Amino acid sequence: MMNVDDGDPDATETWPGSYPPADITATEFEGWVSEILAAAGERVGNLRVTLHEKVVGLDGEYDFDATARFGWAGIEFLVLVEAKCHKDPIKRELVQVLYQKLQSVGAHKAVMVSTAPYQSGALTFAKAHGVALVQVTEGRFTILLKSAGEHAVLTRQEASERYQTPTFVGYCYGPGDSRESIRSTITSSDHPDYVVEMLLDPPWA
Repeated sequence: MMNVDDGDPDATETWPGSYPPADITATEFEGWVSEILAAAGERVGNLRVTLHEKVVGLDGEYDFDATARFGWAGIEFLVLVEAKCHKDPIKRELVQVLYQKLQSVGAHKAVMVSTAPYQSGALTFAKAHGVALVQVTEGRFTILLKSAGEHAVLTRQEASERYQTPTFVGYCYGPGDSRESIRSTITSSDHPDYVVEMLLDPPWA
């Protein structure tokens, strides 16, 4: 999770649902997805990330935006990743289709990364079936200056210089502490532990 400097009384960390759309190109988006997965290699030594991999399932062949593979105790684990560079909120049906693909190919984990927010039905389904959801936003949107007004947003350069925020970060959704709750964690490639926990879900974690 990213935290601001506690010594700055004018800064605070912001939370879900209020971020403007990220200014990100399709190329930047694909690059971020690859970068965030590769970051887990610091904690998963034999991690192999492949973009646009075709995987054969019980009912046909699927072309995934990315896959992550790693081994443990002689067992090969496969994580499927679908990247959605969308503007409209992600519906439950898209998450269901990804889960069906997971079942077809026998993967360990499925991850959906989106530039758009997720509808409540998508969040509920993902939580129930162990699908990881990530919304990409800009690092600068996670910081507000209280003294400058409720809607004041730093520029990318200001956020980087003052709080060392990366250009883009992922807002990860997962099960909360209670049965009904959903946990959210802001992470980036600078936080490989969160990447491993939220996206790869290795058996030793």
